[in-house]
Amino acid sequence: MPKLWSFLLIALLTVTTYSQDLDIYKHHKNSNFELPGIPEQMTYEEFKILSTDLRMQDMVIAAILPGHVHFKIDEKSTGYYILGARSLGYLGWVYLGAKEQSLTGVLFKDNIGLDNNISTSDKVVAYGSVALIIGSYLYDWIHGKYTLDDKQNRIRYKYAPKKMQLGLNFLQSQQKSYPAIAIIYNL
Repeated sequence: MPKLWSFLLIALLTVTTYSQDLDIYKHHKNSNFELPGIPEQMTYEEFKILSTDLRMQDMVIAAILPGHVHFKIDEKSTGYYILGARSLGYLGWVYLGAKEQSLTGVLFKDNIGLDNNISTSDKVVAYGSVALIIGSYLYDWIHGKYTLDDKQNRIRYKYAPKKMQLGLNFLQSQQKSYPAIAIIYNL
């Protein structure tokens, strides 16, 4: 048996793994934007936001590190709120552990017939903690993705070349107005 474990350990150490990238489809270039050149007015923060993308590994990291997505997209105040909410949820678990209450016993009623020793406040703490932990994770991921897309679209719109616009003008002569089409090119 020890030989089997040593063989498995050596096999695991020699195998090349790709644990840093959890995506099914690999990205070999930045697929967020195509710029022929960086505009002179663009700041480094705007460029960094444009080149940021959220991938599966960020979803996994956000489950472990509260507020990861919002910190990544420079929304630090929202990230700290998420960190506080998730910490409050974990503190609820610590509170139940200090009272020697089983979290699964409170949530899933493992102790049928013994429910009279679980107080209502413990149930509120248990369900509230789970709601804070799961809710903060989902908010971090969903709202973070929405905010990143919105920021990227605003930056693209700001630096995108404007197209020609057609407008209707009236040529003024001294006696009459004649409708005409004017072409206006805005930079």
